[in-house]
Amino acid sequence: MHPPANSHAHAPPADLTFAQAWSLWLAYRSSGTHPLRASTRADYESIYRRYLCPAFAEYPLARLGGLEIAHLTVTLSSGDLSAKRVSNILIPLRACLRWHHRIGTFAPDPSAWFDASAPAADERLILTPAQIESLLEALPPFYRPLVTFAAYVGARAGEIRALTWEDFDLAARRAVINKTLYRNQPQRSTKSGYDRIVPLPPHVAIALEAWRTKCPASALNLVFPQPNGRPLDLDTFRARVFKPAVRRAGLPDRLRFHDLRHTSASLYLQSGATVREVMEIHGWRQMQTALRYLHTPDTLVSAADRLSAFREQAHSSA
Repeated sequence: MHPPANSHAHAPPADLTFAQAWSLWLAYRSSGTHPLRASTRADYESIYRRYLCPAFAEYPLARLGGLEIAHLTVTLSSGDLSAKRVSNILIPLRACLRWHHRIGTFAPDPSAWFDASAPAADERLILTPAQIESLLEALPPFYRPLVTFAAYVGARAGEIRALTWEDFDLAARRAVINKTLYRNQPQRSTKSGYDRIVPLPPHVAIALEAWRTKCPASALNLVFPQPNGRPLDLDTFRARVFKPAVRRAGLPDRLRFHDLRHTSASLYLQSGATVREVMEIHGWRQMQTALRYLHTPDTLVSAADRLSAFREQAHSSA
């Protein structure tokens, strides 16, 4: 029996190059109802020009495999790039290959070539309230409101950078998070693609009320600009302000600004918030993401402590 005449109609094209495959994938991801943000697309294009194009541009897509990906990873890692940067370079490559696998233009499933377990939750640094206060004391006063907001509200650095005073209702103790900055211009939507309204703990609202009278004027009416009113340069802030303050406060040198987001989530849980509430506040849409961030030894111990307290309360009232 002969196969139907069109049995190979969906076979992966042997002459499709990686450059062509990349271009098609990027065009697809830049359209539709949830296109890539302009900043993300620009980052992917930069990654392609600097790293992926030299390695694979004219390489036949059908010949790409785990060995080639491993060789690229080793090459990238042997240079001056950090492990985080290498990981970020591989993200769009993995997405491109997986998309072509799904639509039938790339035969093997490339997932196993990239998949790596996420860092364990207990490897993420979680500060205590006392440590937060030590960090705040070590900071120049100008940046204390910024770090207070980051540690107790838990927004992402890019979201914090884009906040304007119009986003806040300090009397109602809430803020709208719905944008980031791209090339120092507002860009609608956040990393998760969903706008959210976050509550402000009373002490944060008080700190922001005082900060409003001192905040430098800026063209965008930013809440956390640089002293000259321009949008905050995160790299400069981390290197020249945050890291020196971490050292002065006697905190672990590996503490990152992003760990303040983990800290906020953990403190919410320890103070009795539900996982669902923490997901809403921090902008997580998948339970698995929240669990990966939140199930730290401290939060689990706190849960056990609350169970004992509940037992004692029930026993005393019996």
